[in-house]
Amino acid sequence: PGSSKNESSSTANVAMKLKYIDSPLADIQWLNSKHNVFVLSEKGVLYRSADGGATWTNQQKFLARGGGSRGAKIKSMHISSNHNTVFFIGYDDNNWVTIDGGDSYIKTQPVELIDVRLHPTNPEWFLASGNSRGCKSGSRPESGEDDIGGKFCFRKLYVTKNAGKTFTGIRDYVVQYEWAPKDDHQEDLIYATVHSVQEGNQKFGFWDQFVDFVATTDYFSTTKVMVEYGNRFIFGEHNYVFVAAVNPHHETSVNLMITRDTGIDKNFQKAKLPVEVLEHSYTILDTSEGSVFLHVNHNIQSGGASTGNVYISDASGLSYSLSLPFNHRDKGGKCDFEKVEGLEGIYLANFVDVDEKDKGQTFSEQPEDAIGEKKKSRKYRSVKKDKAKIKTVITFDKGGIWSYLDAPKVGARGQPTNCHGGGDEGCHLHLHGITDAFGPFYSLQSATGIIMATGSLGNHLHDRLGEINTYLSRDAGLTWKEVAKGSHIYEYGDHGGLIVMAFDEGPTDHVLYTWDEGRSWNALKIADFKFEIENVIIEPSATSLHFVVYGYKTDNDGVLISLDFSSLHQTECKGIDAAGTENSDYEFWSPSDGRMNGQCLMGHKVKYTRRKQDAQCYNPEAGERMEEIEHCVCTDEDFECDYGFARNVQGGPCEKVKTPDNYDPSKPPENCKGHYTITRGYRRVAGDTCRGGSAKWDPIQVPCRDPPKTGKLVLVIMILVVLALGGVTFMNKYNVMEWVKNKFGFDYMKVPVDEYVFDEDAEMDQSAELFTNPVSEVKSRRGRKQRDVEDDYDEDEEDQDEYDDELDGGENNTNMEISVNVPTLSAPEESN
Repeated sequence: PGSSKNESSSTANVAMKLKYIDSPLADIQWLNSKHNVFVLSEKGVLYRSADGGATWTNQQKFLARGGGSRGAKIKSMHISSNHNTVFFIGYDDNNWVTIDGGDSYIKTQPVELIDVRLHPTNPEWFLASGNSRGCKSGSRPESGEDDIGGKFCFRKLYVTKNAGKTFTGIRDYVVQYEWAPKDDHQEDLIYATVHSVQEGNQKFGFWDQFVDFVATTDYFSTTKVMVEYGNRFIFGEHNYVFVAAVNPHHETSVNLMITRDTGIDKNFQKAKLPVEVLEHSYTILDTSEGSVFLHVNHNIQSGGASTGNVYISDASGLSYSLSLPFNHRDKGGKCDFEKVEGLEGIYLANFVDVDEKDKGQTFSEQPEDAIGEKKKSRKYRSVKKDKAKIKTVITFDKGGIWSYLDAPKVGARGQPTNCHGGGDEGCHLHLHGITDAFGPFYSLQSATGIIMATGSLGNHLHDRLGEINTYLSRDAGLTWKEVAKGSHIYEYGDHGGLIVMAFDEGPTDHVLYTWDEGRSWNALKIADFKFEIENVIIEPSATSLHFVVYGYKTDNDGVLISLDFSSLHQTECKGIDAAGTENSDYEFWSPSDGRMNGQCLMGHKVKYTRRKQDAQCYNPEAGERMEEIEHCVCTDEDFECDYGFARNVQGGPCEKVKTPDNYDPSKPPENCKGHYTITRGYRRVAGDTCRGGSAKWDPIQVPCRDPPKTGKLVLVIMILVVLALGGVTFMNKYNVMEWVKNKFGFDYMKVPVDEYVFDEDAEMDQSAELFTNPVSEVKSRRGRKQRDVEDDYDEDEEDQDEYDDELDGGENNTNMEISVNVPTLSAPEESN
């Protein structure tokens, strides 16, 4: 123990190498390859492997060659996703950079930093931030009262374009900052949230109405305010930019502003949420399929558990409907909500089964902690008693309908589970998410359809050791198998063809691995001593056969063990072009929700090519093969509730609910021309491609009404009155009606003239009744307020009446019975 040597051994054709490091691992990062890996220990010592984790070298002496002392420590490392650049922030004013993947290091200009952002295309351009001297306890101005940096505490922003040889201060009182994404096509463009008033001590960890979201292309010589009161922002896929803007009338609540525009001329619009509840923070859960899954913290809790509502947007990302109420979250903004990677429309989530008495209960209106919590060590895991009833659900139609997970029929040892469903109070499988210390539900794009998780069977999720077991699904969550008793941590290799997992409830000396996707497991002893395993990890593509297991011993030495399975099966899988045949090692698989619609998901049938479960070979393919078979006829699973409508989480019709803006779907848009559409309460799920059979859910097309023509209407009325009076006078004068009676043989009734005299005392009941608005009559019979008789009316409005009945819905039903590093729009971080 304590040795710095790499120790090697081989068991069952698996090559293993052990490395002790000075303390437990704090961070591990791969750099643009399967081979170049950096590890940072909790004591700040840097290690590097150039062979995928098989051997490790202490980098302290190499950092010293670049400048600084050999005992210098590292606080954090920042890896580029596009080139071989790594920025290392040290203690005090010591920082280093490598632009060649660790072959050499450069010590930067001395400046005390707390964070850095690497440019997406220029490997030597960095934005970096640090605190002023006034943030240090007992700091005093060094050069008189004009030394604002010594008087006050605030965040300073720097830029360098020469890999840190020189830093230039460009803005004080900064909250957050980022280089513009590559799609903005402006390499000097910077986005930031900054204080509009640069004086006094900067507030950290609070929403602030004196902070704005700005953009600059000249390093803050000039700025453009993009969103007033904008405190935090996040870039998403598909060009999304999200900004949390403080509500100036309620500073502990925020509004979400969204755009998909590129470049500096962005037009932000406010997200339309269907409920009128204070919004205290947001977590952007997913934007990978074009629409947005948004978690909104309304500060509601039950049984000590924090919750928020999950909303799904339309294709524009602006209009939201409720998908999952009471989604479980932690105070840092992490949410138990995960996409099944590599597949469309399938998501897993945990919600809190909130008692009626707890609905609407709020706790604190204080802003949340900063993004990026300190890594939780399993060493200090506390076993909690079950408080809130946390339950797991899955959706196969992008949040339209959520269902409980079917429990496996037998346990890992073959015994019946006797867990048979039965609705809300029945027995189901419930899984741990990212918010606690047990293994969360986990999937990878390169391991199509495979999900692993830890959890328990019953009415809700348990946290008690002894009731937590490990589960696997190879059909994207439709069915599950219990693969081991107890809690484990797991990782996939070879496109899911190889899975390695380790017991994580206490010290162990072995791991388990499977070549047949969980059908059978093999024990592999990896050390001559027992130690706490914190994680099993692989290079980012998860296609190799080389794993790294890390943890720590009781004396707090860090342990790194490399596992190389490449010699276990030396045969390559064959027959990929003949997948599905007897002689091929590959099969076709199509995801399914198990319902009547069978293999139709997101409006089409898709088949994937993957290795057969029992094929004893390794998969040499670089990526996953997918083929779209055909489009499907539309069903209700292809539609979600539109804005202003909601359904029960487990299904049912979308019913009208009250919205903050009193949304009326039948109201035509301003400047309506030709026709407009009226929603039936449904909208097609973004990305869904179903064809035909959608008339039941598609919106109704209605002709626009002409605007009232009051002047012309009055003129027509006056002309008709004059003609009527003239006709009556003529008929009385020349006895015309008597002639008609004698000529055609029928009687008549003379109309008194004085009933149509329009003097200022005359009542208008009779003449008004001639121009009664038929629409008003219909609506008054339905109990609605009658519109003024001056409203213009034409025959097109008859169509409108027929649609009104279809649009009436129920009451607001937002409190329903059921209702990775995840980016979070929470309050700014506290000062370090």
